[in-house]
Amino acid sequence: MNNFAFLSMITKLEFRRQLLHMFFGIFLVTMLYFGLFNIYHMLAILVLGFILSKFCAFTRIPLASWVMDNFERKEFRKSFPGKGPILFMIGSIIVLYFFPLKIALASMIILSVGDAASHIFGKILSNKTYKHLKSVEGTIIGILFSFVSALIFVELALALWASLIAMGLEGFKLKIDDNIYIPIVAALVMIIL
Repeated sequence: MNNFAFLSMITKLEFRRQLLHMFFGIFLVTMLYFGLFNIYHMLAILVLGFILSKFCAFTRIPLASWVMDNFERKEFRKSFPGKGPILFMIGSIIVLYFFPLKIALASMIILSVGDAASHIFGKILSNKTYKHLKSVEGTIIGILFSFVSALIFVELALALWASLIAMGLEGFKLKIDDNIYIPIVAALVMIIL
């Protein structure tokens, strides 16, 4: 039997996308934590992302087009290439600007790790579909992964409540993109507590 048979429950594209989502977020958080990036670097990456997105929609750009071909959903390939990373950057910049660094980093790691884990494990473990909910199993695993990851930056109670509420909301099928609201909700919960 194939050791990776469980991956048949999730498309290879979606698995690659979620791994990229997780590692992109971990990379940004690491660079910010060690002071190698700041909010201006994040803004520059966002602007570059918008420019590449516009060009990739109608022409081929060596590295950027390869990334789009291998990691972008078909429905966004021509309409909004790079939508996920661009919205990820917007949500991250908002929390970096408005919240203390450790809270912002914990919020970003909740988005990076928790969101990716919930999608991957939700597809692998759940065979149920719901009208207004994503996978319950994926949501629970997303909460667990985000909680453990957020503990790197904040104390237990903050990590727990931010993960429960932000990833709990992620479990619902909402109209707003989760790359925007997960870090904002997580940061608001932590600052209130």
